[in-house]
Amino acid sequence: MKPAFSQDGYALMRRLWSYVLSVLCMAQAAHATVTVTTNYGVVATEWTTTNGNMKMDFDWVRDRFVIQYNYGTIPPQYATIDLATKALNHLASTTSSTYFETLLTVLPQSWNGYAQGTTLVSSGGTGNIFAIDPSGTVTTFTSGLPSAHNWWATPTNYTTVRWDEFGVANHDLFYANEGSGEVSRVDSSGNIVWTTALSYTDSYGYTQQGLPEALIVLGSNPRWGTFQNKVLVGQNYPTSTMFTIDPVTGSFQAVTSPIPGAPESFRLYHSRTGAPLALYVSLYGGSNSKIYQLSNLTGIPNLQPDDLFIARELNGGGEVYHVYWDSSANSFVSQQIAAFSAPGYFLEDMVFAPQAVPEPTSLLLFATGAVGVGAFRKRSGKRQARR
Repeated sequence: MKPAFSQDGYALMRRLWSYVLSVLCMAQAAHATVTVTTNYGVVATEWTTTNGNMKMDFDWVRDRFVIQYNYGTIPPQYATIDLATKALNHLASTTSSTYFETLLTVLPQSWNGYAQGTTLVSSGGTGNIFAIDPSGTVTTFTSGLPSAHNWWATPTNYTTVRWDEFGVANHDLFYANEGSGEVSRVDSSGNIVWTTALSYTDSYGYTQQGLPEALIVLGSNPRWGTFQNKVLVGQNYPTSTMFTIDPVTGSFQAVTSPIPGAPESFRLYHSRTGAPLALYVSLYGGSNSKIYQLSNLTGIPNLQPDDLFIARELNGGGEVYHVYWDSSANSFVSQQIAAFSAPGYFLEDMVFAPQAVPEPTSLLLFATGAVGVGAFRKRSGKRQARR
């Protein structure tokens, strides 16, 4: 009889071995070269460099990014980066005893008394959702959410907060706690509507705890196919298994990812102002972390507004895909538009924002091809290895 969640140490052994591989990869990063390859005429530009940029979102009113930065610092720290000037300014720190990754949401409009531009974010082990107003003042929206950390399943405890923009769940929040494998729907009063514990059967036939990380709430659009009106959840593990959750009931299904491997970030190709879009990609590389701009996206075949983009993290880079539903074939089509490769670098997030005009000397790549950029990377106990 196979033990539930492999508590004989099987799951732990796999994840610790992945961690060892990650450390070995870090050791190669001292003089790493980032190689960027694009397809369909997409142009890649090294947009800026920061210390430990991680997860991010965009404020469409103030034209600035909000990012988790100085990764490894306790408590987690957040900054803004101005789209026009690239100026980085510290925004806030939250209350936490961990530094783990925090997937954040910048409200695109006012919600429940919180102004547009408010950042909603959690932190591993707290069970809280914090609200950071545009000036940097931090308050606690709610507490008492799942916060346990099952060390048998994962050495990390990442958290995610996403807002239901399409109203499929009354514009509630969705919260994920990787350490316990749980996803919760949270209403505007801060009450838990439901909590579901994710699990799946791995290729060896063992039942594994889900490790939720990337998350998005979708409404109705034929381009999203079987993902319509679902919560999509990617895992913090190199597996092709992801989850869809019914936002009303909390029931879930383990499904196969439409891209090779685990989704690290979900985003929609949508301009809130009508401005031409670029996709900004966060690559963690310690003190030499980078944000890349992917522009000239209109050459991507069959690209339509609100299409889904999915990023994959690799141990040493990552990949970005355009994904849409082909109704005639009754299946998803996935097109790789960019790939990043360098020892010690990890694709962590991406977000659409207005296209900023790059400086001539920073232009890396036109159309299909590749180029290298020198980088230094030191990473301390951050993440399981990616395949």
